[in-house]
Amino acid sequence: MQDIVPLSGEDGDRVAQLLRAARHYARVAQLRARPRMQDALTQLEDALSDQLAALENAADDDAADAEDCGEAERERQVWRPLRAA
Repeated sequence: MQDIVPLSGEDGDRVAQLLRAARHYARVAQLRARPRMQDALTQLEDALSDQLAALENAADDDAADAEDCGEAERERQVWRPLRAA
């Protein structure tokens, strides 16, 4: 059986998608695993959750920094349509 995980978005989004998929498969694998392997898979699932949280926190912090320095507003201005005078 071969699973295909479609990825989309920017590089950071793709990494997060892969981590979510890995976390899911680690959780599923725990169901049929022997005790030691189950412990290892549980630890892996926890580590993947921690890394996903770190990515989300970093993205939030970057967005807040962009707002603070005015970069986000400049980007929004670029996407607004020009009005005829």
